[in-house]
Formats: sequence, structure tokens, C-alpha cells
Amino acid sequence: MSYLDAVKGLKFKVQKVEIEGITFYLRELSGRARMEFDAEPNIELRVLKMAHASLCDENGNLTEDPKQFNDFIAAVPNKILNALLKEFSQLNLTREDELKNS
Repeated sequence: MSYLDAVKGLKFKVQKVEIEGITFYLRELSGRARMEFDAEPNIELRVLKMAHASLCDENGNLTEDPKQFNDFIAAVPNKILNALLKEFSQLNLTREDELKNS
């Protein structure tokens, strides 16, 4: 089995996040999804768009339309956005001690 076949069999991590009584599900981004945001020069806006794109249902199915990003930003209070960004970052960043070389 090639590494590509093995990787295709992996599932994206999904994390349930409850903030202010609202349940969100965030899904780990793929490399392709991350590359789609490379053109955004503003790093803060890039991360906000990536977090919005990672919103999903409990099964990991992405639910958000990128065209609704501005509506999302306008509707969600800053306190909730900050908490979502923190959870999104923890889900999508890998620390050195999590890497395995087997």
C-alpha cells in the first residue's frame, strides 16, 4: 500500500466546541483547503476565513458557504470568534511532541 492510499484512508479530526451555550463542530483542514487561503495577504483575515471554512456537522461534513463569510463575521460576537479561533488553532497545529517517526 502506498503512502497516498494510506493517507486517503485517514479521517479528519472533528472537535465539538461549546461556547456560550452554542455548539460548534470544527474539522481539521486538508492541505488543499489551507492552500486555498494563501492568496489572502491579511493573516488575521486568512485565519478567520480558514476557521469559518472548517465549521462542520458532527460527522465532519463541511457546512459553510465561503460566500457567507461576511454574514458570519457580522453575526458572531467577538468573544465567540476568539474562542472559536483558539479551538481552531489547537485543532490544526501540530506540536513537535505529537509527531511520530515510525
